[in-house]
Amino acid sequence: MVGFYPAAIPISSRKGNNKMKFKSISTVLLTVLLSLLLVSCGPKQTELTGADKDAVLAFSEAKTDTLLTGMNNNDYAAFSQDFDAEMLAAMPQAQFDALKKDRDEKLGLYLSREVGSVVQVDDFYSVNYVAQFEKENDVVVRVTFRMDEPHQVSGLWFNK
Repeated sequence: MVGFYPAAIPISSRKGNNKMKFKSISTVLLTVLLSLLLVSCGPKQTELTGADKDAVLAFSEAKTDTLLTGMNNNDYAAFSQDFDAEMLAAMPQAQFDALKKDRDEKLGLYLSREVGSVVQVDDFYSVNYVAQFEKENDVVVRVTFRMDEPHQVSGLWFNK
């Protein structure tokens, strides 16, 4: 009679199978633990509300206005006036020209924005806006500022 009879499997094979299951479970648990460790070691992000959010918006709104208006007007000096040294190095006039050309082709001119959220990540504040452009609506614009006075711009992203 042909069939599968668990009792016919030698005991040594059963033990090997248990070792294999243990190794598989151990590998999965180790992977999960390492993933959790990596996530917890990443930058701590805290969403700001109330007075803390208002304090950031008190300086960020004017600087963001100047930046976006400068970009609309093709005015690199206005666009970059609140940049920190690293941002100035990363966004010289030639890079600004390329960014403006790409933004104008894809999004058009900036029209308006609303604050989506304000978060603190390490020594920076990031203000996330939902912006309207001539060719696209609901574009996420993120402007990152240093926490230290004079709260210089250290990052700018457009995401659609």
